[in-house]
Amino acid sequence: MQPAERAKTSTSRRAPGAAARGPSALRVGLLVLAALVLAGAPARASLFTRYSPANRERPLRGRTDYIVLHTTEAPGASAFRKLFRNGEAHYFVDRAGSVKPIIRRDRLACHAGRSMWRGRTNIDRYSIGIEVEGYYNGTLTDKQYTALKKLLDELKRIYQVSDARVLAHSMVAYGEPNRWFSRPHRGRKRCGMLFALPSVRRRLGLLAQPRYDPDVAAGRLTVGDPYLARMLYATAATKGAR
Repeated sequence: MQPAERAKTSTSRRAPGAAARGPSALRVGLLVLAALVLAGAPARASLFTRYSPANRERPLRGRTDYIVLHTTEAPGASAFRKLFRNGEAHYFVDRAGSVKPIIRRDRLACHAGRSMWRGRTNIDRYSIGIEVEGYYNGTLTDKQYTALKKLLDELKRIYQVSDARVLAHSMVAYGEPNRWFSRPHRGRKRCGMLFALPSVRRRLGLLAQPRYDPDVAAGRLTVGDPYLARMLYATAATKGAR
């Protein structure tokens, strides 16, 4: 056999082996990628793996006495975009039970707006805000209950927040005097109202809740929405919650 023929034969014998190694390397690469996904490796391009651009502008919160629960009152995708863009909550819980961070939990998020509880105003300075996809008179999905309970358990433990200090946004929001009300009044928003229902709170592991509005009782505010007041406190009182 001539040298040229031997070289040709040798090359043809190596080719099958090289082809066999190619798919093997590809399989290894795919297995490594699958392992990273299963291990929860972050997707660097995903919007949900990073904080809102507003996060870096927010000061650290001096203390955390409350957790305020909100309902988006809008479809999840559009609500999340707005919340993320403006830094209007610490967390967002969608109907699939996915928890998306927006502002770091130790920083101030602009979620409560005009607010008062026990004479304190601007409750943003003392609270963590969680936005839950849904409506004030709607229901949560099973996955939302599971995810929100886990998140609440963690935050209550970290900040030593009691069940009775997990509040609905409608409990703390208030309105200034206007053409319909001559005094500051409770009832500006019904946002999060369902989180006052004892049945909802029990599923979230919240075994206590406010039985009355401390700011109305002290005369700092008047009732502007009698229906909301009944929903927030009448049921709690009859159930003996504290």
